[in-house]
Amino acid sequence: MAQPPVPVLAGPLPAGTPVLVIGATGQVGRQVVAALLARGATVRALLRDPEGADVPAGVARVRGDLRDPASLRAALRGAGAAFYVSPHEADERALAAAVVAACEAERVRLVFVGVHVHARSRWRAALLRVVFGRILPHYRGKIALARDVARSPLRPVMLVPANFMQNDEVFAEEIRAGRFVTPLSDRGVNRVDLRDVGEAAARALLDGDVAPGSYDVAGPRAVGGRESAAVWAEALGRPVAYLGDDDELMARTFARYLDGQRLADWTASFRVLRRISMPTSRRELRTTRKLLGREPRSFETYVHDTVAAWRAAGLLDGSPATAPGAGASPPVGLTR
Repeated sequence: MAQPPVPVLAGPLPAGTPVLVIGATGQVGRQVVAALLARGATVRALLRDPEGADVPAGVARVRGDLRDPASLRAALRGAGAAFYVSPHEADERALAAAVVAACEAERVRLVFVGVHVHARSRWRAALLRVVFGRILPHYRGKIALARDVARSPLRPVMLVPANFMQNDEVFAEEIRAGRFVTPLSDRGVNRVDLRDVGEAAARALLDGDVAPGSYDVAGPRAVGGRESAAVWAEALGRPVAYLGDDDELMARTFARYLDGQRLADWTASFRVLRRISMPTSRRELRTTRKLLGREPRSFETYVHDTVAAWRAAGLLDGSPATAPGAGASPPVGLTR
């Protein structure tokens, strides 16, 4: 006899009920953990190396691996909700299926962040999947796995963020050296602060007023590559040149900071984002405001806060920390 669907959270998650964060050491997961802790939640982190992992105090470290179903189920046991963002892995679809199966078995609500094509009608969603699959062939796997998750009996909350502002920090050394190498169309690409994504996910995990379904998480407006460079220049008080049109330089720079499947995905994606715009829609903004209960953070705010953090850490003004290899942030999980 088949199990009934996982119950939809009705009212706030009971105090003390754990939330499992899968990918807690990644840049998306870190922001989710921070937002959950700020709300007083009980947080578990699924970790392959609990002793060596960099997670905040107060987070329960649970050993497990997405390729080990038994460990995944054990980590979920007793939890009320789980967070998952798909990594850049060749078997990403199988990994997502393992998470869904474990959540179904343990009857845990799932909040997913990823590349998901959704629309108000099925035919439009199908058309968009074909279009995105042709424009971004490297993301066909992510689009397929997100559809798998969305159609599962879990009835998950699917958060669909725009291009991450924090992607810039992968190339922090380049920006501090006066080079913005990330290709972005002059017509603009919507960019969202990962802190807002974290807060939206925390609300979906803890509150009972976010119904199952798909939700866009967007920044306030689209920003192009040249404008991004100009905002960094103003905050740093020094010139930052936009070099995103130099394909050879982009390839060399991406290879320096990225590797494996992530390198392939980012290279293909940003070559597309150099040519096409991703504007901000009023519908996306309405959804984001409702999730956050406020306006989303601007790109200018993100850059100002990041430069302030660099300055406080001694990474600016010719400090030794600006030597090659110092101060670079770990790569984020998604280009959008």
